[in-house]
Amino acid sequence: MKINFFRSFFEVKSLNQIALKQVLPLLFFCFTAFTQSYKLSVGSNNTTYLFTNSAGINASFFRPSSGLHLGIYRELAVTRVVLFDFGINYNQFNNEGDIQNIPFRYSTDFIGFNLGVGPRLNLGKGIAITPKINVSIAKMIKGNQFIQNRYFDLSGDQQFSPIFIMSGYSFELSKKVNSQMDIFVKYQHLDSYKFGNSTLNIIPSTYSIGLSLKNN
Repeated sequence: MKINFFRSFFEVKSLNQIALKQVLPLLFFCFTAFTQSYKLSVGSNNTTYLFTNSAGINASFFRPSSGLHLGIYRELAVTRVVLFDFGINYNQFNNEGDIQNIPFRYSTDFIGFNLGVGPRLNLGKGIAITPKINVSIAKMIKGNQFIQNRYFDLSGDQQFSPIFIMSGYSFELSKKVNSQMDIFVKYQHLDSYKFGNSTLNIIPSTYSIGLSLKNN
């Protein structure tokens, strides 16, 4: 019985090795057969702060403000239609407002990581639109509040120092320049979706333009 068991074991192992040798080239083909792109984007964030105080009331004294956006991404074709991208970005999530006629301003710098997935819909003549679902994490690396002619460092502030987890959507309109390059314009909306009292939600809407460099 032991001899038959070990013989069966090695026969199964040998069959698995043969199957693995056949499957691996197929998997490699699947990941390399479709287009891969490197994408560079630059644009502007229009950021809303939504602060809920300890009484559960949303503060009304914040106003959206603009800030710089920079991004570097890699985009992969999961299928011939569905695209997946990931990359790093730098964002200024700024805001301003006034309390009892006293103006204030928030200036912040964030580094983040973004994931997106969605279909590429060809419209003809090299034009395509790509809607995606996006998830992003962002960490403030520098920030200050300016009020009454004074700057206050936000690096230790409990509302700004944690990592922000955001989700949302984007729409990208692209135009093929040649076989190796596309240009695009993009709109993305994210929300940090924090719940509870004494919480700050950061809600950026990002408008950007960029280049997509293909690596076939």
